[in-house]
Amino acid sequence: MLEYEKVFEFTRPEFVAELHAFLSQEQGQLNVSLVVEKADGRATIELSGFDGLANAVSILIESEKVLISKETNSGKEFGSIRIECWVDECYSEHWCDSAAKT
Repeated sequence: MLEYEKVFEFTRPEFVAELHAFLSQEQGQLNVSLVVEKADGRATIELSGFDGLANAVSILIESEKVLISKETNSGKEFGSIRIECWVDECYSEHWCDSAAKT
């Protein structure tokens, strides 16, 4: 059974205040930086990945709740970061390769 370690979480009224994205031409990898406005200040999370992350970008902005977690003990090098989003009581799950809270 897979286990997950929470990397980052936010819920409304916290929100994405800034989003920066750039595509690496050489590898086609998308890098996304999210700045979340929280009650105790701002928090930044850096994500990188491919198609799964690209699909999640617009959903992240409008989500009421976001939970980013890392698979533990899976042995996978890529696609081990799960991004769970809740928008209007609908759930979606996306995957990327890395996540770092800065």
